[in-house]
Amino acid sequence: MNITIPESPARCRFEPKQTGKPEFTPDKHIPPADIWQEKAEKLIQSSRDNLAKNSETLFWLSNRGIGRETAENFRLGWIPGEDGKDIYRARKAWGLPEILKEDGKPRALWIPRGLIIPYIIDGIIHRIRIRRPEGEPRYYVIPGSSMATMIIERARRAFVVVESELDAITVAAHNNLAGAVALGSVSAKPDAETYGILQDALQILVAIDYDDAGAKAMKWWQEQFDRCDRWPVPQGKDPGDAYKLGIDLDQWIKTGLLPVLTMNDPAPVKIQKPEIRHSEPVVRHEAPENLSAPILELYDLLCRNPGVIIYNTPNRFTVLRNGKYVGGRINELVFRTPDVTAYILNHPAEEIDGSNFIE
Repeated sequence: MNITIPESPARCRFEPKQTGKPEFTPDKHIPPADIWQEKAEKLIQSSRDNLAKNSETLFWLSNRGIGRETAENFRLGWIPGEDGKDIYRARKAWGLPEILKEDGKPRALWIPRGLIIPYIIDGIIHRIRIRRPEGEPRYYVIPGSSMATMIIERARRAFVVVESELDAITVAAHNNLAGAVALGSVSAKPDAETYGILQDALQILVAIDYDDAGAKAMKWWQEQFDRCDRWPVPQGKDPGDAYKLGIDLDQWIKTGLLPVLTMNDPAPVKIQKPEIRHSEPVVRHEAPENLSAPILELYDLLCRNPGVIIYNTPNRFTVLRNGKYVGGRINELVFRTPDVTAYILNHPAEEIDGSNFIE
């Protein structure tokens, strides 16, 4: 089954970011200590060997867009347990403080059977999360792990925000333009390092569930970040589910990205001195009969908003008013309506407003 991506899903429209960001102080995280690192490395290595023998789990991962090579690259693994049962170790052996039970005996470190999902940055293990085959909790983080936000391909200029780390891996594996951010839960916020990276991003596509909790979370994202769009998968509840249903994830992501990010040179050009244009009346020209209704609508909006400029150069494709991003209907027409976008990209002027929109 092969399901195509809609050209411009109505449910994914851009919402303009509110003026003034609510105060937010992101958390900072440090990696676990050396003893923990040593134990974690041994566990990850042995689990990788076990995963290579586990055809059932490899098939499950493949169905969700994570092939064998991707699993190896992200050092996914499988813990079969000991005699088919969960593993228990002394917490002190992992460098963790001792915790006593009610009977005064030390509590053991629980390492359940399941799929290992490590988060590793520059060779340093920050976290080990385990997806259990059954039982609650379904996901378990080994104590001592850092709760740093997983961010993949951090040098990229666009990011897809998802809930689970497996979904982030799937997204990263199926496109070469956007990085991926895994929150862990719909209400979680990015940590300090990830927050700083996202502040510099040209675009953020938020693909979290859009229930009541998701709607509340989406409001926060749009208040904090410029160019932040709600971009749920067309089918299923998450990218892994969508892949299983036949969605082309690369196409889904590219459809949501600004044209500047899909060009050969996505590097932004910063405006050194934003030009201040006064709101002078625009002389309207007679529009050709072959122009579509959306193009004519944009022309009307530009005439009624003379300070708005569409910058159309190989290195910059954006809509600004006095150096600030323009949202609302103008933004939606320019970036989300294919025939309007094509008209602008084929326009001879590098700066387009109401006075020269009609050639």
